[in-house]
Amino acid sequence: MRRVSGFLLLLFCFQSFILFSQGRSNLRHIGVKQLQNALYLEALNTLNDAIRYEPTASDLYFFRGYAKYGLDDFIGAEEDYTTSIELYPWQPDVYINRAIVRSQQEKFDGAFEDFASALELDDKNPTIYLNRARINLYTKRFDDCINDCYRTIDLDDSDEMVYLLKGSAEMSLGNHYTAITSFQKVMEKNPESPFGLIQLGVVWLELERYDSAIIHLNQALKLDSNNIYALFNRSLAYVNNKNIEDGLKDLNRIITLSPYNSYAYFNRAIILSEMKLKEAAIRDLSNVIRLNPDNLISHYYRGLLRTETNNLEGAMKDFNRSIELYPDYTDGYMARSNLKAKMNNQQGAALDHQLGQEAAQRNLNRPDTLDFDEKNYLKNLIKLSGTFEEMNTMSSKFQNQYVDIQLAPQFNLFFGQARYDQIELYDSYPKEHYFTSIISLANKPYLQSDSARREIVERQTILLKTVSRNPESYLIRAVSNTGLKEFNKAISDCDSAINIDPGFVLLYFARANAMYGLYQQRLEEEKAKRLPGIGDNPEQEVEPERHQEDSLLVDSILNDYKKVILLDPGFPFVYYNRGGLHATLGNYQDALFDFRRAVDLKQNFAEGYYNLGLIYLLMKDKNGGCKFLSKAGELGVPDAYKVMKRFCYE
Repeated sequence: MRRVSGFLLLLFCFQSFILFSQGRSNLRHIGVKQLQNALYLEALNTLNDAIRYEPTASDLYFFRGYAKYGLDDFIGAEEDYTTSIELYPWQPDVYINRAIVRSQQEKFDGAFEDFASALELDDKNPTIYLNRARINLYTKRFDDCINDCYRTIDLDDSDEMVYLLKGSAEMSLGNHYTAITSFQKVMEKNPESPFGLIQLGVVWLELERYDSAIIHLNQALKLDSNNIYALFNRSLAYVNNKNIEDGLKDLNRIITLSPYNSYAYFNRAIILSEMKLKEAAIRDLSNVIRLNPDNLISHYYRGLLRTETNNLEGAMKDFNRSIELYPDYTDGYMARSNLKAKMNNQQGAALDHQLGQEAAQRNLNRPDTLDFDEKNYLKNLIKLSGTFEEMNTMSSKFQNQYVDIQLAPQFNLFFGQARYDQIELYDSYPKEHYFTSIISLANKPYLQSDSARREIVERQTILLKTVSRNPESYLIRAVSNTGLKEFNKAISDCDSAINIDPGFVLLYFARANAMYGLYQQRLEEEKAKRLPGIGDNPEQEVEPERHQEDSLLVDSILNDYKKVILLDPGFPFVYYNRGGLHATLGNYQDALFDFRRAVDLKQNFAEGYYNLGLIYLLMKDKNGGCKFLSKAGELGVPDAYKVMKRFCYE
């Protein structure tokens, strides 16, 4: 569900009762202006600063919650709204906002409790009824939705949204012509809005008046040419009107605009299968499964198509998976029975046929029985449920942009010049085994150019030759060589320095980082060798000698990180880096331990929280992963919001 139009007006609800100093007022004012301009990342940073000045100002948490809401961080928004309520529990708008973000997380009981609390404070507020109507529609409480719409209209009928909600509820109840009246009201209220036209198109689509549906959807797309919901419904209208070519064009455009849209891939696969383009259909169904591994019907259809293209082993895997997802799936058993017969497994075929018949008997009186027409794929094109969802996953919004999902990089020592906010500082005073009281670290290679690194290497080389063989010079040269990817030289320098001062903690840290760089380089080389057209056999195993070398290298890295911890168990970056290595090796439990230790030792360790979130997601713990990603986003890792957009909400 998307936010209600006019919602930004709620940002100013606190101004009548908050008093503050001029300097702090300026941060608040800047933050609100940024919110007005939808600069959510900038507003988040501004409001973080404001909260550091005024940690008990309830309005600041409200504003920051709205910034997080604008970034689709519903978890973080709920936490901030809750804090705002705890500090000042008499503002109905905060309850409304929290109800909205709770509903986005499908915490519907909590959302309705918040609406009740808001009504206790102000039962004449149309915004409460309007937003509750929206949740009622989403939860299929259509009569309740219509009642809330009437209450909203009685108090203030100026918002077109109320007629969109009412019309959608009426349509869901089968009252199509009453719905048409509501959607026409939307057009009267706002002729420039595409949503009334889209919903009119959807109504005519439901009534199988495909020409009328196409006319209205065409008009909507003139107002918003990239509206994915309009394109999706027009594709359905085209296909049902026997215009397969234009329907396919609309789906192609959706996929260009929204490359993670599983609905579009599924429908395109169905159309392609009808066009006898079976391999292309299989690729699209594979995309659906990649985006949603538990999509039963995609496994089933792909199994049918793989059977037709004689990929019997792949088909068997698909039918097995469909039955695993729905153990009473009659069609799955029957398809697998036919496949086993084709593979001359007559006993298995007979058993599956029997299991299918037993499942069919159990399904006779069950409302959730799955019934798909495998003979006519086009009958099974997906229609979007709900109301007027835009489904846009590629827009100007930051969190909708593409992100290459990978762990935040390792930290290494930094001997250069950079802004304070680009580096991390570690206070080593009065700890032993350090040559200075403040250590600088960074994980952004671009902060220092290769030419600057080479200058450092030359300078330290001269010092080592003409002044003394001191460990600090070896360390600085080693770190610079690591940045230049001269890993063996860096390792050699650390070895030389450790011989001079075996208690110098940073030497082990730098050597481990250099060896990790070498290990990553070797992995990339192996990956390149396996690309098609390179090497004699792309499926060849790694040579035993090379495998042994890599294992020894990993052991050496772990030993050096362990040595750092023995010398300074409070150094958070060693746990962070070791966590990255464990994650690379697939040791996720060990990675979790290290990243948790890192964030425990270093307050507000943004990259640590980000990596924690990714590891939890890898381990299929969405709640844990999204919680830590929300924290990382709050602390300044923008990519956290892109990951949350893709993985944290249905």
